[in-house]
Amino acid sequence: MKALRLSAIAAASAALLSVYSTASLAQLPPEVASLQAQAEAAEAAAQAAVAKAKALRAQAEAALAAAKSGQPIPAAAAPAQEPSATGTRMTQMPVIADGSQVLYVSKATGNNRAAGTVEKPIKNLQKALDKAAPGATILVAEGNYFGTLDVGNIVITKPVKIYGGFSQDFKTRDILKHRTLIEPSGASNGTAKGQGTMQIAVNKAKSDVPADSIVVLDGLLFNRGNSIAYNASGEGRPEGVESAMMQPIGGSGLGGAALNEKVLTTETAELYLDNPSVNLTITNCAFVNGPNYGIRGSFKGTANIDNNIFVALRMAAVEMPGSSATKNSVVNFKNNTVLFMWSRTRDLGDMGYGYRYMTKTDSYLDRNIIGLTIFSGIDRTRVDSPASKEAERKTTCTNSMFFLNRQADLTLPGGGLYQRIKVEGFEDVEQLAEVEGNIAPKDPAVFKGKIDPAYLQGFLNVSYKEKTSFDPNSPENTFLSAMGMNMVGKMKSSVTMFMNRYNFDKALELFGAVEGYGAQK
Repeated sequence: MKALRLSAIAAASAALLSVYSTASLAQLPPEVASLQAQAEAAEAAAQAAVAKAKALRAQAEAALAAAKSGQPIPAAAAPAQEPSATGTRMTQMPVIADGSQVLYVSKATGNNRAAGTVEKPIKNLQKALDKAAPGATILVAEGNYFGTLDVGNIVITKPVKIYGGFSQDFKTRDILKHRTLIEPSGASNGTAKGQGTMQIAVNKAKSDVPADSIVVLDGLLFNRGNSIAYNASGEGRPEGVESAMMQPIGGSGLGGAALNEKVLTTETAELYLDNPSVNLTITNCAFVNGPNYGIRGSFKGTANIDNNIFVALRMAAVEMPGSSATKNSVVNFKNNTVLFMWSRTRDLGDMGYGYRYMTKTDSYLDRNIIGLTIFSGIDRTRVDSPASKEAERKTTCTNSMFFLNRQADLTLPGGGLYQRIKVEGFEDVEQLAEVEGNIAPKDPAVFKGKIDPAYLQGFLNVSYKEKTSFDPNSPENTFLSAMGMNMVGKMKSSVTMFMNRYNFDKALELFGAVEGYGAQK
């Protein structure tokens, strides 16, 4: 019906213009000329809207046909990024459907017993999620939100749309200026529950994805840099880097904003998918200083991960296996910047990936920046079983920039410890259905002034050393030998840098670092 109404508007505009078809604007009275110009603009807009409506209808029909046949939703038919009315990516105001419930949240001026109106906002994001009806829109003002009573985590159990980056009066939006932070304190490590700073657990019991099961995260800035324990003796701290190296999971050290609080490092993802059945849009977000992945967890549905930054994360930026037994989930990973992915442990032995192609998931990568990983930019070593299911799996990587990944741009099964492929060899990789447009930048100056130079220098020079000593005549070994027990030696290890804190302000400067690649402003 909407398309018909737009067609009628276009026809009326054309009829009006035909009245003056033989007259030029210069020959008309100013009032008439102005009306005619407005009519022409309205006609052009109407025609564009009709064309868009037809394209969306075609996509919807293709998606419906795929769903009926049990096939994955085609990438082109995946739910689109939420439309915005005005502004750049960082300042766009969301379009809210008529009749939708809207809740307002402000840490500075809100009250958790308030109605959640623009005049009386709720104080805490978790409280707003608890009060929200399925399908609600939640607008969040600048502030730091990490759970009711600052327990350290937020749980989403309903389909909702969350938009951060608003001023306190909600009249303007600027994600980088009015920062909506998910930035837990070190103290919250003892009270947080679950595996993620934010957890999505929508429709966990569903075997399929309901059409209205949509979660949008737009403009949320995750940073666990204050809740990680860093070495109290200053070990593994290159000159100019903000902190010493991260302590092992469960280890104690110094944390907090000023690095003067006693903290325990916990193995917590910044965003954890607790096997939801949901269609996700994650856009204009930051995932920084994460001790255990940026986004991790299994899910059913389609995820659009667009225009985000992932900086200084342990293990990997994104790892999202599908969980449906009948059809693959879909991940569209586009326009993201992924830098400084660290290994599992400080020996730099394994992990340290950008994006991981996981089983039961079709993944489409495009226009990303993926660089400075300890192991590999992208990982395609996971294989579906049986072989027929693996043959149906679709994975692509196009128009992306790879640089300074320590061992490989792409890892594949085989070769003992995996095959290591540089971007120039992508065209020979059968597992990637599309590979056009990928590049390695010839001029590294493209990143000058955008990447923290001290952190970059430390990362490029990172090294791990072990020193062992064994004295069979030591009192300890003399006793063990007399008892018929194994003698022991000592090993001392050191690393020049490992999962150090990346300055958060500098991380946000990576939005718009390279025009045409990665996250934009």
